Amino acid sequence: MTMKLHRFVLTLGSNSQPQAHLAFVRGELERLRLERLTFSPARESAPVCFGLSDAPFTDIVSVGETHLEQEDFARLLKELECRAGRTPDQRRSSPAEIPVDIDLIVWDRQVLKPQDLSRPYLIQGLEDLGEALLPE
Repeated sequence: MTMKLHRFVLTLGSNSQPQAHLAFVRGELERLRLERLTFSPARESAPVCFGLSDAPFTDIVSVGETHLEQEDFARLLKELECRAGRTPDQRRSSPAEIPVDIDLIVWDRQVLKPQDLSRPYLIQGLEDLGEALLPE
C-alpha cells in the first residue's frame, strides 16, 4: 500500500535574527526528508497586520510534499517554531520579536490561510520557485 503524498506551501518569517532562525528552520525541514522540498530566496518586507513592531521581516516560501497527515505535519511545524525560540514564554515576554513564524498556507488543494494570498512575499516566492499556489 502506498501512502498518499500531500503537497504543501509554507511561509517562514522572522524579524529577530532572521538569518540564524530561518537557516535553523530550513535545516530542520531538510532533515525531515520531505519530498520535492524547495525554498525561495529570502526576501525582506515590511510587517503585514502586525502592530507590535515595525521591524522588517525576512520571509521564505517553501513548497514540498509529505506522507504525513495534515494534523501531524501542522503539529511538527509548531514544535519546530518552539525549538527555534518561539515559545509561549517568549511570546509573553517579547511579543514584538518573532524568532520564526511558520504558516501552512496550502494543503493539497485546500487554501488554509486565504488572507495571506495577496501578500507580495508569497506571490514572489512562488514565482521564484516556478510553482503555482494550487497544483494543476
